Amino acid sequence: MRPDGLEDNYYFGGGGDTLISPLALALCLLAVILILVLPRKYVVVPFLLAGLLIIVREQVVIAGLHFMIYRILILAAGIRLVTSYLMVERESFRWRLTSLDKCLVVWALSNAIMYTILWREVGALVNRLGFLYTTLGAYFIFRYFIRDREDVIRTIKVLSCVTALIAVVMIAEQLTGKNPLAVFGGVSTYAVVREGRIRAQGPFLHPIIAGTVGATLIPLFIGLWRQGKKNRLAAGIGVVSATLMTITSASSTPMMTYGAGLLALCLWPVRRYMRVFRWGVVLSVITLHLVMKAPVWYLPQRIGDLMGGSGWHRSALLDTFIRRFGEWWLIGTQNNANWGYDMWDAINAYVDAGIEGGLITMLLFSAVLVYAYKKIGAARRMAEPSPRNAFLIWSLGAALFAHTVAFFGITYFDQSAIAWYGLLAMIGITTSFVNNRKRSPAEVQSPDLTADQVAAETVWAKEGPDHVPIHASPLS
Repeated sequence: MRPDGLEDNYYFGGGGDTLISPLALALCLLAVILILVLPRKYVVVPFLLAGLLIIVREQVVIAGLHFMIYRILILAAGIRLVTSYLMVERESFRWRLTSLDKCLVVWALSNAIMYTILWREVGALVNRLGFLYTTLGAYFIFRYFIRDREDVIRTIKVLSCVTALIAVVMIAEQLTGKNPLAVFGGVSTYAVVREGRIRAQGPFLHPIIAGTVGATLIPLFIGLWRQGKKNRLAAGIGVVSATLMTITSASSTPMMTYGAGLLALCLWPVRRYMRVFRWGVVLSVITLHLVMKAPVWYLPQRIGDLMGGSGWHRSALLDTFIRRFGEWWLIGTQNNANWGYDMWDAINAYVDAGIEGGLITMLLFSAVLVYAYKKIGAARRMAEPSPRNAFLIWSLGAALFAHTVAFFGITYFDQSAIAWYGLLAMIGITTSFVNNRKRSPAEVQSPDLTADQVAAETVWAKEGPDHVPIHASPLS
């Protein structure tokens, strides 16, 4: 018992009882079996389907430790990874950590260490061990089982199936005001209603998360559309379903995220001049800060006033976070609940990183994004002679930008984190698009390509990934 009379699980989770429906248990066991027996390239299929569709509160509690469905799947996939590597692929598969891998590991360790030091409680240590298990486990499982372009396309197709199923549930929830998944437990029977609008959440713990997950997937599905006619059915289903997820969530953060992803995709024609564009954005933000009556971080409030939502809270949280820098910069703070109305709810991933682990942890979290963008930029330049590969890489970058914007209004505190770590893992192997395989001229003959694109693809097949067109701009 803590000195203030509250149990540790009030702050850190833990305790409670097992809550899992027979259907969820059956689906979990089926997914575990498939993870263990399917060929390596298909392991992500049951992992994503069960991990994203089964409500996070469906869990098994052992000695006060919570094993949500996705944590059980991580364990099964981890067993498969170790046994496959030791028994089959020790010589054929060389695992080399990239700068993105290393940065993510350092960020996760910093978060865990600082959070434990901040609270100095056994419960905090257990909580952060669970965080490390989920973060590093999910990321490196994706890194192992997603290795090349074909794996990325397959993963996006699986996500299309997931969004289609979730969209059906969220539409039913929007029309009836009741969540069909409530019969399995873990979510409320009645949908959330704000200002007379029903906000559907599907299998997620909050409507904002549900809509944001859909919005961040839009660039991936549009990228899939450009990969040939055989992929367009899955891409079209994904675009429609993810759009419906965004709309039925009735939240401003998903709508802003949706717009951010589309904006990033629209920059494809000027991809060689992104450095100029980035500096233009920086100068625009500085100008806005100088001419606005309120600081520039009150823009979410203005957007919230137009679109609805808690824009004021997001702006006030960021403003308070900046003004109280001295309270959290070293190792974070326990006192953000005392900063003002609803300040306990750190619905900003950057703010949350600082509150949980101080300035170092927040900078490392930002560094994960920076290294991911660098990976995208380098891979896209290498893949420029191959229009399909280059656009697929660009779509991954657009999805990353959508997450970057979403983090200003949300943190992923349920199974939605799986989609985030999956994206980072796909970004981590983008250089394999251009390093692992040369294609013959016959492979690039496709009715989906223009004459110029076929010519570019043919040059790619002849000259390989080391060929870079001399007109490529250093600004790209």
